[in-house]
Amino acid sequence: MKPLTIEIIGTGTHNRGAELMAIAVSERIRRSFPDARIAVSPEFGATSDRRKYGFLDTTEFSGRRLGRLKTLALTAVGRWRRNTVKSSDVSIVLDASGFAFSDQWGAARVDQIVQLMSRRHRRHQTYIMLPQALGPFNKPAVAEKSRLLFGRAELVCARDRQSYASVKELVNHSGLRLYPDFTVDVSPVRGPHLSLPGRFVAIVPNYRMLDKGEGEAYLEFVHQALITMKELGLQPAFVLHDAEEDRRVISLVNDRFAEQIPILTDTDPRVLKAILGAATFVIGSRFHALVSSLSQGVPCIGAGWSHKYPELFADFGCPELLLSDLHDVDSLRSMIQLLSEDATRAPIATRIGEAALNIKQRTAAMWEEVEAIIRARRQQVKT
Repeated sequence: MKPLTIEIIGTGTHNRGAELMAIAVSERIRRSFPDARIAVSPEFGATSDRRKYGFLDTTEFSGRRLGRLKTLALTAVGRWRRNTVKSSDVSIVLDASGFAFSDQWGAARVDQIVQLMSRRHRRHQTYIMLPQALGPFNKPAVAEKSRLLFGRAELVCARDRQSYASVKELVNHSGLRLYPDFTVDVSPVRGPHLSLPGRFVAIVPNYRMLDKGEGEAYLEFVHQALITMKELGLQPAFVLHDAEEDRRVISLVNDRFAEQIPILTDTDPRVLKAILGAATFVIGSRFHALVSSLSQGVPCIGAGWSHKYPELFADFGCPELLLSDLHDVDSLRSMIQLLSEDATRAPIATRIGEAALNIKQRTAAMWEEVEAIIRARRQQVKT
């Protein structure tokens, strides 16, 4: 009998948020199915990253012509590599794309996954979309491809109410569910050489705020936050949570601010979660950095560029901490003042912590449903 082989797709390349999702999936699967083989695309990070987390390589790239040429080459090489599995041996495909299927990203990514899951050797595979942001689907090409994608999935998990409503309006799918982001369960890890300031406020920049949002307004937002913290005697520190391109934001901000702000980072997203958990509070716009903070009961002042941000802050019971207008300096200063004082920050942290417990319970319910599908699929294979 073939071993249970589960593939994680949609986790990107050199992306700490995506890496965090892959870790969350693998930790849960290994706990429930210790004998399962977990594979990812060769496009997931570097080889060292895949080996670090015990992932096997599939012999398939998700692109079209170039991807198929690479796939053929890797299949040939893979015959002599113990850390490679044939994509045709996969039984379950778990899609952890995060936020990829939407008008904001266009039809190309949706079509890529539709093509991948339509290949002859994959038609027997069970496809599950783990909780992620979805929609809107107002562009005809995006809507058409998304209908095909959702139709291929046995389970479609929307991460928030707007995503759920967008999918429900597009298709009538009996497997549509509303579940929260599942990275809340990943445990923080304190790095052996990690040295943190005694008391600091973490600022997590996001380059997407420049190319998806209001670039100049965002830089001024960070600048004003630093000025306010200096006035209040707070110690700021940049936490580089995701892409190296976020360093460009830090460079641009430092050009405006008189002092150089320390930068904290690590290649392991679990260590980054530990850093954020040690902060007095967080000012951020990287989605999974906010999740990592809020899931530990750390209050956050947020700024975002899509519907997933207000939905996240509503889930954690602190919608008032999301700044809807980057030009609203007075509100930003008031939020920082509020969180700078122990007496006013403590009840907010308690409220967030209680919401985090509820979210973890809903995540457990999601995994129970996913694992029931995996067990049923495994039983089919046995018989």
